[in-house]
Amino acid sequence: MRRTEIMNTDNETLHAPTPSSMMPAGRHDSELFRVYALILDGITDHVLLPGKKLTESELCRQMVCSRNTVRGALSLLAHDKIVDLQPNRGAFVHVPDLKEMQDVFNARIEMESMILNLLFDMPDLETRLQPLYAMIEREEQASDSGDRVGWNRLSNAFHVELARLIDNNVLFDIMNTLCARSSLIVAVFDAQRNEKRAINPHTHSEHREILDLLVNGKRNRVVKIMRKHLSACVERLERKYEGE
Repeated sequence: MRRTEIMNTDNETLHAPTPSSMMPAGRHDSELFRVYALILDGITDHVLLPGKKLTESELCRQMVCSRNTVRGALSLLAHDKIVDLQPNRGAFVHVPDLKEMQDVFNARIEMESMILNLLFDMPDLETRLQPLYAMIEREEQASDSGDRVGWNRLSNAFHVELARLIDNNVLFDIMNTLCARSSLIVAVFDAQRNEKRAINPHTHSEHREILDLLVNGKRNRVVKIMRKHLSACVERLERKYEGE
């Protein structure tokens, strides 16, 4: 059986943050977090595909860590709905269904609408948004070059970084988890995930429009565009599901 290596998912991507790299810095010092992060990023980068069995001995070999550390990491991932722990069978990458996809994206629609409204009350918003404009430039480059992993990371990171600007750690953690689950959902529903045409060429322009509307104070319009942006994802994934 061919082994799936998950330790080298960064090689060909533009400067594109992984979900684990965006978590609060205090977690990064722990060996448990290191292993959690490697597994999470392997899943969200679609290296470890939905339904794959995660063998403790193989994870220990790849990550050079104890079995207890792997078990702790898998337990945390199960709590985040990224991994399933099945009695007497072991750990498997979670396989979301249609209802879960709808629930995750509908939760994002409501939460991200709230985030946009909160952002309008922040001082110096245009200055705070400048790093996100740079992120969108990298997202466009990843899209044009067919870098599926980099594009997926940057597309998710845009939404997570908007939440980070609110400076609410609970809200930020929820958004990071929802975006990680979204990436897993895409891996299930998008049969063409490894081909360039699977990259949505409109995502970066929609993200740029959202930032422009924020800068120009168009509260109602930007919320409408964000809801449309996420609803289009739901509709596309529903069509994928119905086509199976």
